[in-house]
Amino acid sequence: MSAEAESAANSNRRATCEDGTFVPFDDDIVVDDSCDEFPFAGTYEGGTVGSFCADIVPLFEDGQWYIYEASADKPVTYHEPCVRGHVPLTYNSAAGGKYGSFVQTDRVLDTESFNVTVTD
Repeated sequence: MSAEAESAANSNRRATCEDGTFVPFDDDIVVDDSCDEFPFAGTYEGGTVGSFCADIVPLFEDGQWYIYEASADKPVTYHEPCVRGHVPLTYNSAAGGKYGSFVQTDRVLDTESFNVTVTD
C-alpha cells in the first residue's frame, strides 16, 4: 500500500473508530477489545463517522458465530452505513492483514469493485 493510501486508511479508521463514540468493553466481555470497521478503512467507502455505525459483538459459540448488539440504547436497524465490531485486537489485526494480502495478491486496482462474502 502506498504512503498516500496508508494515510487515507488511517484517516478513515480514525473517523470510524476514534470519533469518541466507540467504548471498548472490559476483558470479561471481549478480551483486548478493539474496533474493527466495515467498510474497511482501506476502501473508498471506509471512513464513515462512527456514531452512524451499527455497533456489534460477534461471538463464537457452540461452533458458530453469533452477532449481538453492543448496546441496547443503540439498536441495530440494518440501515446503518457502516458496522463497528468489538473484536479482540489479534483478530482485528489478522483480518486487516488478510484484506491487505487480498488487495496485493489479487491485484485489486484502485477504484476496482469487489464483493465480500462471510463464511465460516
